[in-house]
Amino acid sequence: MSSPEQLDTPVQDVGAHRLPHPFTTVGEGYPYNYSDVDDLGPTDVDYPRTLIELRMCALSAAIREKPDWHVKFRDETIRAKWVEEVYQQQRDLHESLQLTGNMINYVMTELAAYAALRDDSTGIEPGPYERIWRSDRLIPADIKLELLAAVAPLESVPDSQKDWHPRSDGKVLDLVHPSLYPVVYGRTVSTNGEPLEALEDDAVDPRFMSDEFQWLPSDFYVANNGNVSLESPYINNIHPNDHEALQKVIPKVLEHAVPMFEWVLSDLERPKQLPSRIDLQGSNNPQCVWGMQGEPDLTEEQWRVIKEETRRYQRERKPGEPWLNYHRLLTFQHYDNAKKAWPDSKPAYDGGLDSVKKARSLRGTTMQVIVKLANIVLTPENPEYGGGAWHVEGMNNEAIVATFIYYYDCDNITESTLSFRNAVDAPHYHQQDDHYCMHHLYGIDRDERCVQDVGKVTTKQDRCIAFPNIYQHLVSPFRLADPTKPGHRKILVFFLVDPHIRIPSASDVAPQQESWFRRAVSGTVLWGRLPAELQDAIVEYYTELMTEEEAKYYRLELMKERTAFVDVVDTQRFGTEFNMCEH
Repeated sequence: MSSPEQLDTPVQDVGAHRLPHPFTTVGEGYPYNYSDVDDLGPTDVDYPRTLIELRMCALSAAIREKPDWHVKFRDETIRAKWVEEVYQQQRDLHESLQLTGNMINYVMTELAAYAALRDDSTGIEPGPYERIWRSDRLIPADIKLELLAAVAPLESVPDSQKDWHPRSDGKVLDLVHPSLYPVVYGRTVSTNGEPLEALEDDAVDPRFMSDEFQWLPSDFYVANNGNVSLESPYINNIHPNDHEALQKVIPKVLEHAVPMFEWVLSDLERPKQLPSRIDLQGSNNPQCVWGMQGEPDLTEEQWRVIKEETRRYQRERKPGEPWLNYHRLLTFQHYDNAKKAWPDSKPAYDGGLDSVKKARSLRGTTMQVIVKLANIVLTPENPEYGGGAWHVEGMNNEAIVATFIYYYDCDNITESTLSFRNAVDAPHYHQQDDHYCMHHLYGIDRDERCVQDVGKVTTKQDRCIAFPNIYQHLVSPFRLADPTKPGHRKILVFFLVDPHIRIPSASDVAPQQESWFRRAVSGTVLWGRLPAELQDAIVEYYTELMTEEEAKYYRLELMKERTAFVDVVDTQRFGTEFNMCEH
């Protein structure tokens, strides 16, 4: 990490020591033996949680979404009511998804540990799943008002100048977006006069690297007292004179975001994921639900019925209708009636959160942060936002390790959530063709992706969320609450570059906006004496400068690249199929 005096040192490649990031192919070359039930699998991904443990996580998260939960959970009457609600709400669920008394008690007794991690002064507390943090009162009211006032000039430009995000159907208004005026390799010039070239990282698959673009961060110094200051000359796409107020308030918001980033970084530096809440009986993985005897044999009559029903389904299946593994479905129906030993949790909380500690401090260091400001604007004529797609942020070039989102203004919209999913190691199956057990333990069937939905956060006004880039995230759809009136959601986003490395920033690259350059020189007496043709010739000499038209062209090209990259990550990181080998 660099201090303010080190900003002029050469930019490093994005190799060397790295925090966990999504720009890897899961378990590449990993020798897997299905019979080794104690094998923990690749180190670059988490081992999968059982569905029932994820249900425990969801119950805990739902309780901790309640107002004043950290006070209410201590009231035995309220706690008893919550327990009764759980039993009522799970009556119709499959037996594999019904929380046991031990599980419910574990969640209830675990709440005290979550309350101990909560910071009363900032409202910072754990989110729905490990490594995710949130707060509903992180940003002081005066700083919020300052932000609203500083953003207003960007919002009040004439309609012809508003920058609606491409392909957003006029719903997403870009105020500050890193895809505009990015680093364009071979064209963007560093302050030493040399064109920037694509970085190399031999440790990363080239498919995770861009050889064309990079988002441009700014450098922010975190003082030993926690104060944050902008060290770069500017923040990309924020004119330092026209929007001086915005350039001043962003470090103030970032100062309050730093503790949340520190929590995420501390979680990422922890060598292991949190221990399972499930009683693994001395093993690293849950035991087979059938016990030592394995899946029960079906009777000849059961097999006859299954074969007849499967043939009937094949005869009646319409052309083009997706093939359903009807044979497996019927087998499952027979197995549902057999005796099973579903996993249970430990009877009460046993210290599983003890390793969650804020061990990482950013004080005395320079952070590289990419800034984004955007509004989602809905109208009676355009009343619904359709939601986003599962994605991580950036490519390996940006080396984004964590994201912070501040929902600073929401009006007349329905509830929306931000969901997370995690790439995991393949479940450890207990025998060949262990379909029933894997389906009900993990929700992952043969040839399906090894990914798990791990939780979601309600994205309400004033809420701040910080999370690691190893999780994909997804914005849910929302619409106008009152369809006769307009509504909006406004967000400020910080993308944190891995603190262990350094990439080209606004400290290394002068502003690329041609219009900024023209304005800067137009006020001089000498420039005013030059004929327009000579002025244009001088501007054209600086080939690194971009017109707005060129910048928007590059933005479209960058978006094409990043859209294709979503498929790369989906395939290489979040698309590893569960290959339940049949030897």
